[in-house]
Amino acid sequence: MDLAHGVTIFEEQSDPDALFLVLEGKAVFTKTKTDGKKQTVSEAGAGSFFGEVGVFTGEKRALGASSGGKSRVARVPEPTVKRIIEDSEPVKKILESVIFHLNNTTEHYMSDVMRSEKLSLVGSMVSSILHDFKNPFAVISLGATLIKGRCGDDEKTAKLCENMEAQIQRMVAMANDLAAFARGEQQIDVTNIAVDELFKEFQGLNNPLFAESNISLEMTGNGLSLEGDRNKLFRVLQNLVFNSVEALLSAGIEDTIRVLAEEDDQDLIISIIDKGPGIPLKIRDTFFEPFVSEGKTGGTGLGSAIAKSIVEAHKGSINFSTSAAGTDFIIRLPKKQL
Repeated sequence: MDLAHGVTIFEEQSDPDALFLVLEGKAVFTKTKTDGKKQTVSEAGAGSFFGEVGVFTGEKRALGASSGGKSRVARVPEPTVKRIIEDSEPVKKILESVIFHLNNTTEHYMSDVMRSEKLSLVGSMVSSILHDFKNPFAVISLGATLIKGRCGDDEKTAKLCENMEAQIQRMVAMANDLAAFARGEQQIDVTNIAVDELFKEFQGLNNPLFAESNISLEMTGNGLSLEGDRNKLFRVLQNLVFNSVEALLSAGIEDTIRVLAEEDDQDLIISIIDKGPGIPLKIRDTFFEPFVSEGKTGGTGLGSAIAKSIVEAHKGSINFSTSAAGTDFIIRLPKKQL
């Protein structure tokens, strides 16, 4: 095949009907990104074979191939390739093993590339949103302050204004956490945290939602405390508790979510327990990875990954046990940040 520059040799996801050999010039291999554009993955020069993985595995082409500059490429049809290899059984077994590992390597590499690009896009979007929302947030905050100043004698109005201000700060903090995660950063501002006070604040800000959903929240701090970043640990609770809320709502279950703080010699242990349908089997192994989501109509698929990164920034750990009878998240945090 004598090819001009940019001629398609085979399309991504096409059937593997041949093996190819570059005689002159080069072949360029690409992967289609989520935005439809093609990402160049690698190139092959004169003397290089390509397209063999699909021929031996029977799987559709993982990458697309085209000519890079004026090129000459030999095409060996699939039946011919298989007939040559099958005449030598030991060689066939070795090639199958090598190709299996190459195929896995390519899949992992492309998964990492796509994940990095998605995170970069998320970071850029969040930074832009924060910039655009800065003035509206300031106006809402000022309005809440003015209303509280004029109606401070009304306890209900004053409390509502305080909640408005707290929710604005929470939204900004959530956006900053998301941007930091996308950049691969996670710094914490360490203060002493009384767990009972943290739980009380959490319930105060989220009571309206629980009242509407007929799901109750029971939080027990047991008078414990730890050193950590109050806002970021609030975010961890927000993510995991509302995962439980969504699980219960999706199953039509009206029950109580329990959050319990305990301790051992070194660590504070927070358990978040629900009696929902459990985490779907297909995402249990990847639950804390970015962009993993199942059965949700909204969300970024980043909440659990961010929660894990915050816990690990505190030198802690997070795990779960789950079944059709419910899910129990276990967060272990050192009581002292050294």
